[in-house]
Amino acid sequence: MDIGTIRGLGTVVVFIAFIGLALWVFSGRRKSDFDEANLLPFADDPEAMAQMIRQKQQQEEDNKGPKP
Repeated sequence: MDIGTIRGLGTVVVFIAFIGLALWVFSGRRKSDFDEANLLPFADDPEAMAQMIRQKQQQEEDNKGPKP
């Protein structure tokens, strides 16, 4: 095995890892975890946290509106 083959295999491994990570990040199953992590900067400020929760609830109510 020469250095070119090793570099080629390394590139393939990194490419597969990148594709796997991208699929994991953009998976719909992870949305709730990312929504929770999105609120972490406001965790120390109860007022800001309450406002973010109210906005989230309002968005959920808007999305549950009547369907044609």
